[in-house]
Amino acid sequence: MFGEEAHIVAQGRKGPRAGSVADVDSYDNLILLCRKHHKQVDDQVGAYTVDRLREIKRAHEEWVATLGKSTSPGPIRLVPDPTRPLSKTLTIITTGTALWRFVEGSSGFYANSPDGLSDEHAELIDALFDSLRDWGDVSGDLDSFQAKRDASRYFDGIIRDLAEAGFLVGARDRFLLLKGGIDAEPWPWRTFDIEVHPMAEAQLVDADGNPIESDQLTPKS
Repeated sequence: MFGEEAHIVAQGRKGPRAGSVADVDSYDNLILLCRKHHKQVDDQVGAYTVDRLREIKRAHEEWVATLGKSTSPGPIRLVPDPTRPLSKTLTIITTGTALWRFVEGSSGFYANSPDGLSDEHAELIDALFDSLRDWGDVSGDLDSFQAKRDASRYFDGIIRDLAEAGFLVGARDRFLLLKGGIDAEPWPWRTFDIEVHPMAEAQLVDADGNPIESDQLTPKS
């Protein structure tokens, strides 16, 4: 099949889509059509107007420009959710129930613990992080309140052991977006930070992360 050079605005005053154009043979006024469609657009001028033919040409040129380009959806990556910034503070966790609220529905966690730990203290903290990983793996399958209470009680024991050893547990949500792959829209992806610190080194701060001095906690008379 051969292409035929067609005019968007007709060459002659009595031709299809006749009108005024500076250069009737310019590139902007030409469109390449097969013989069948050339006759069709000239016979059906009401359907194939000047504006419609220009739009058909524009769309075809954009399609041609994409030929040979990669259609890979790009790498999958996690990025911070700009609408839900990371809190400047950690919430002190004193019960297994409080900790379970972070675990349930999360997609993982980031752990942090102090350096220079004794073997005994390192084992206590490792037990916390290992249990978070194990319970986190099955949290989506726990469909009974009893199972969730069992998980909370398990964390109660570990938090109590850490407190008796002189450690505080803190946590905060981290909201991310999963981008890339075949999905055009970012997918919400919640994780959380979990940190263990010696009580002696803990610093009370306000909601903006500013240290609270001890005299600020003294009631005013």
